[in-house]
Amino acid sequence: MTFKQKVTLLPGVATLFLLAILLLSLRVGQDAARLGVRMVDGYTPVLASVRSLDSLAAALKWDLRDAYQARDASRLGLMQKRAADFLAELSHGEQNPVMEASRLQSLRDAFDMFWLEGHRAVELAARGEPGSEAAFLLALERYATLQQLLRGTGEWAQAGLEQSFDEIRVMQRWRQGWVLSLVVLCILSLGLLSVWLVRGVVGPLARLTEVTTRIATEGDLTQRINVDSRDELGQLARGIEALVTRLRTVPVTLQSTVDELTQAAARLTEASQRQLAFLSHQSRSLSEAGTTMTEIAQTSNLAASRAEMVLKVAAQADAFSASGRNSIESSAQGLQQLRARVEALMRSVAHLSEQAARAGEIIGSVRDLADQSNVLALNASIEAARAGEEGRGFAVVAREMRALSGQSVQSTQRIGKILLEINHAIRRAVSIAEQDSQQMEAGITQVLTSADRLREITTVVHESSQAAKQIVSSVTQQNTGIAQMTEVMTTLSQMMGDVVESTMNAEEAVVQVNASLERLKQVAASFRV
Repeated sequence: MTFKQKVTLLPGVATLFLLAILLLSLRVGQDAARLGVRMVDGYTPVLASVRSLDSLAAALKWDLRDAYQARDASRLGLMQKRAADFLAELSHGEQNPVMEASRLQSLRDAFDMFWLEGHRAVELAARGEPGSEAAFLLALERYATLQQLLRGTGEWAQAGLEQSFDEIRVMQRWRQGWVLSLVVLCILSLGLLSVWLVRGVVGPLARLTEVTTRIATEGDLTQRINVDSRDELGQLARGIEALVTRLRTVPVTLQSTVDELTQAAARLTEASQRQLAFLSHQSRSLSEAGTTMTEIAQTSNLAASRAEMVLKVAAQADAFSASGRNSIESSAQGLQQLRARVEALMRSVAHLSEQAARAGEIIGSVRDLADQSNVLALNASIEAARAGEEGRGFAVVAREMRALSGQSVQSTQRIGKILLEINHAIRRAVSIAEQDSQQMEAGITQVLTSADRLREITTVVHESSQAAKQIVSSVTQQNTGIAQMTEVMTTLSQMMGDVVESTMNAEEAVVQVNASLERLKQVAASFRV
């Protein structure tokens, strides 16, 4: 039986009982109305008519007695009107629904005999004939017969009236008994149906309400819904149970996703810290390289001044050639050291590029996990919308999950952007370092060439002026290259500072991701499965 049929069963039964009581009341009312018609239009008019006929007959008898004693036949005309009234009253009785035609005929015959005998007695008395007294006595006998018939008719009407009253009383008692029985039966039926409905409808609704309330307030998804009815409540219970079954998978999936995100965030944090330490080391190395480049620039300036002195004092080239050779050799050694440091710097920057690429891969994993969380939250929102009011509490949780996943996506996007900037900066640094390395190689070659020429100065003094000019030119170019390298190192230092700052920002973003993951853990822990 469906829920709608169960709900309409109680008013339906009550309606049936009310219809039965109404039909019974209508039937009793019809019978009472019929008896009332018999009483009002039948027996009561008969009683009134009998009294009127009795009074008319008595008045007619006294008029006949007076006319007989007075032997006055002229009074018969006045009595004729009373006789006509008597017959007219009898004629009215023919329209009475309870009056019997035989009784009316008997009354009419008795009256006719009484009136004929009385009329003949008065006429005989008025003529003085001897048979008048016998005719008058016969008229009195006919009157007694008429009076007896009228009395019998009155008693018959009275008995019919009393019988009608008795039937009405019996009918009323019968109706009261049946109505009382139907009312008691209706109350019992409605009570039993109410108990049945309470057990079949209110009980399951109360259990469903308790289950959904605990799910909404406590997040308890371990409950079982024991409703085995086949109506709409059973379908609702099975639907809620299926929803709870599907909801049980959401916290588990969310927890596993949060664990994976936590592990990825931990790896990202560790990588970020290693990258920050590495970049700090690289920054210190660049600072040291900048200091070295400053020293080289000072040495180059000193070499330039000495080369000019060589031009001014070409005669003293032999004496100062040894000193110039030593300076050139020192410059070559410094440039060799600078080349070694630049190569180490390039290897470090390449390793930094590899670490940034790995960090980008980790950021991609975090973004994929955040997208999966967003999809799960969207599915949970859809399921909560399907559940209606019962799913409103879980819809809030799903919305919070989507907000957290959105924050995670935004954080990974910011980290990815920062890593992309780091990669670009590293590529630019590598390109500049390669260019500087080439220039440095050229400078080292020139310095070595200058050293060879200085060695030739010791043997060939007459070529000192030309060699001095070459030395000045080489030293000037070297000074220009060193100045450029100094600028490049300064730029690299600034860029490395920016990279360190970006890495610190990435670490802050990872901290924010960890905070979001903690909030997701709290949301997942609020459910019991």
